[in-house]
Amino acid sequence: MVAFLLVALLLAPQVSPDKSNGRNWRPAVFHGLVVGKSRRTEVLRRLGQPKWSRTHEGNERDRDDRETFNHYESGGEFPGSLTVVLNKKGIVTRADFFPSKLSRDEAVAHFGAGYTVTRYAIEPCGGDEDAETLYESANGPLTYVEYRGRGIAIAIGYQNMVTKISYVSGPIGRSKSRCE
Repeated sequence: MVAFLLVALLLAPQVSPDKSNGRNWRPAVFHGLVVGKSRRTEVLRRLGQPKWSRTHEGNERDRDDRETFNHYESGGEFPGSLTVVLNKKGIVTRADFFPSKLSRDEAVAHFGAGYTVTRYAIEPCGGDEDAETLYESANGPLTYVEYRGRGIAIAIGYQNMVTKISYVSGPIGRSKSRCE
């Protein structure tokens, strides 16, 4: 019996503790599109032509930040609109779904267990004027339900309603403020 237990322990998969304190994100897969990998042609094949597309140039310091926003009137698991963002190389960097009416409880019932609730604040110092940089803050005003292993971040707003579901390839904010 002891020999059996020793063999079982030796053959069992090794599980290492999460050294990043739960910060391990995996790229989202949304309608077969892998965030950070799928290209524009795949987006068009899977979702069709967007209702509109708009390109936003990077800031003066970094013109490589160009992003193209492709807007769809539908496309998520719930009623609402969808924006798929592509970088200058035409690779999906994120998909933001804006549900018409979805509560936090309904979202959690749909996506299931295994989530983390994280509070964020907007970086108070420096940064790009066009982009808000978030960082984790125990008393921050922004609440997200995150399925980090699936690349999903759900923004929770007034009266526990979902304001946005982001399908991403990594953290939506820093672990600490850059100002500290």
